[in-house]
Amino acid sequence: MDLAECKKKIDRFLSKDNVQPLIVDVQNHKDWSDLMVHYNVGTNTIIKASDYCKKDEFPQIDRLFHDLETKDGTSFVTGLTSFLKLRGEQELRKVISEILSMTTAGHVVVVTYQCHRYMDFKDPRLQPRIAVLDGEEQTSPEIYLSSPGLSLKGVQTINGIDSFSVSVESTSSDKLLIFTSKEKADYPKALYRIIGLSKAYDALLQKDPKTSELSEAIGTDEQWKYALGLFETKPDWIAVIDGEFGNHMTLEIHVQNYNRMAPNHLWLYFVGLKLFGAKNNWCLNYASARSSGLRELISNVYRGILNKNVKDADFWDCYESRKMLLNQIGNPSAELTAYCKVAVGKGKNAIYYLTDNTEQEKEAIFTFMDQYGEEYKRDELMGILKRVYPDLFAYLQPYRFRNELLDNYFQDYKYQKVINKILPEFEAIVLEQAEKREYNLILEPRSSKIEKISTKDSLLYFMDAMGVEYLGYIMSVCRELQLNAKIIVCRCELPSITSRNKEFLELWDEKQIVSIKDIDDIKHHGKFDYDYYSNSKLPLHLMKEMETIDDTLEKIRNKLIGGGTVKRAVMIADHGASRLAVLHDTENVWEMQEKGQHSGRCCPKSDVDVQPDYATDAGDFWALANYDRFRGGRKANVEVHGGATLEEICVPIIELTYSDGKIEVHLMLVDAEAVGFTGVLEIEVSFRKKAAIKIFMTAELSDVSITVDGKSYEAEPLGSGFYRVDMPDLKKPGTYSVDVYSGDNVVAEKLTLIVKREGQREKDLL
Repeated sequence: MDLAECKKKIDRFLSKDNVQPLIVDVQNHKDWSDLMVHYNVGTNTIIKASDYCKKDEFPQIDRLFHDLETKDGTSFVTGLTSFLKLRGEQELRKVISEILSMTTAGHVVVVTYQCHRYMDFKDPRLQPRIAVLDGEEQTSPEIYLSSPGLSLKGVQTINGIDSFSVSVESTSSDKLLIFTSKEKADYPKALYRIIGLSKAYDALLQKDPKTSELSEAIGTDEQWKYALGLFETKPDWIAVIDGEFGNHMTLEIHVQNYNRMAPNHLWLYFVGLKLFGAKNNWCLNYASARSSGLRELISNVYRGILNKNVKDADFWDCYESRKMLLNQIGNPSAELTAYCKVAVGKGKNAIYYLTDNTEQEKEAIFTFMDQYGEEYKRDELMGILKRVYPDLFAYLQPYRFRNELLDNYFQDYKYQKVINKILPEFEAIVLEQAEKREYNLILEPRSSKIEKISTKDSLLYFMDAMGVEYLGYIMSVCRELQLNAKIIVCRCELPSITSRNKEFLELWDEKQIVSIKDIDDIKHHGKFDYDYYSNSKLPLHLMKEMETIDDTLEKIRNKLIGGGTVKRAVMIADHGASRLAVLHDTENVWEMQEKGQHSGRCCPKSDVDVQPDYATDAGDFWALANYDRFRGGRKANVEVHGGATLEEICVPIIELTYSDGKIEVHLMLVDAEAVGFTGVLEIEVSFRKKAAIKIFMTAELSDVSITVDGKSYEAEPLGSGFYRVDMPDLKKPGTYSVDVYSGDNVVAEKLTLIVKREGQREKDLL
């Protein structure tokens, strides 16, 4: 029936002496409002079911029914069935039946809301007391049950379930948010679509469906509330992440701020990574996709590389991506120990999965070198170290002594120090030199060199126990710091102890001397807890030795560029030291009158002594030139000195100046008059025509030389920046890499030179 007919039916009901209620069912808010306005007159009473509710509770229906049964006059009841729909169809039908069976003192009209489909009673006597008002049925709103503090933008909000029916029957909104302690589980049979928003995560599911891609477990309720707060001014996750991080498509650029982000901001960053990835950072993208929390993210950043095969074409790209990422997030120690243990499981390939980011990983690399160093070819291992531990690679780089014995000796010595082994063929050379003592012919004493060094505008850095083994590393650091180094290699006095090797200090004013004792303290006094016998037999001390040199060179550079009076720094070592003598761990079979000193590497002479095999006469001392020690001497902590091996007696004098000028270097044909700045130089050789090139440099330098295929050639200055280099033994056609030096300083690297046989060009053309 239409609204007019419905009103007539109600009026007829009210004009009769009926003792049972009339039910009027309406389908939309407009008709409901018209009826309420029309009958809210005179002595009529409008009774709301919500009037029988306690705060945030369901109505007390028994109390309502008692009042309806006993109340005189005319009463219109609203809202009851909207409450009943929360409890389901069965409860709704049951209560409607009870209403129709009720006997009342006055006239009672119960206005139901969209209940006609639940009033198909078979008893025909009930139909006259049911009026169904036709009209377009208004869509029932979605009901959101929410904890206080959550919100949905643009959604009508009410406080408490007690206000539910009034709002449902009066709203035209398709959503209704109720702040309540009730949960969706409290209404399992509800005839409304109920969405629980007891947590912020639930609200975010409604804000942006993309939230469903995120597990609720990745954040706490407080974190989800933090995110929900951002949605107050943003429509979706893209807008939220863009607002906080600039662009959701380039999240990887913000990882550099990882350790500076506030906790909630960091968590939001993780959410962004989960939703949008980090397409330009393999490691971060891989880790975030597989992580369910920030701690797991760190674990996966560490371990993602373990799924890559070292032979994969992109392995080293992925390795570098991960290494940089770990540095950006601070190499978290919580996961580092576990990672190192897992990486060791890679066996012979473990070194590929380690970096030099942390001391713990460096120690793992030394452990690996001890276990597997002899199983790798030296060139292969050097290629790996260049990527995983560049400083150790630099330490192992050759220094050009321009003497075959020293070149080969110190390359082999350093390699054995790193792999923690003494190779028989090397020990044979040590014993040979213990007898031949060729160093006396190869090297001049330091005392003959120091008087030629200018002390004006200079500082002396007294590098206690810094032997020549570090020169390759020093030159590498100097290149990075733009320091020019002029190096003189000489020999110290025997025995190789500090008290016999301080003559150079006399030439310098005390204010000009900077004493660097760290290397000596590391080697002989167990600094940083390095001890061969009671701690680790690995050469872990080398890490700190390189750090000491690095730090000293950095300070020198800062002095030289500081604008003061210091124009030059000179690093001079008193003596070197031997690690391999410690590894050898043997006593001399000769019994001496006096006890050994300085870890047994030397021993005071006695009139009754017979010179031991492999011992050198060092004045009032015997100094061992092999890897034994005299009896009675205390075993060394880390390294030893006092003896006469090459590593103990060869010492450097290094003059350092600063130069920030970039020098251009070009290779030319010998007979070319002008410099060709494009292309690769090609030269021809034959039986009569020997290999030779001309070099042009934009600065005139002294002591210029080149290396080709590992062999050095001196350059003859021609003036105006030109130099000639003759290479008579370079006869084999091929492509060569040329490095250009001024003294010990690399001026240019990896310049390409092609050597062809004379006449080859014509044959190629034919």
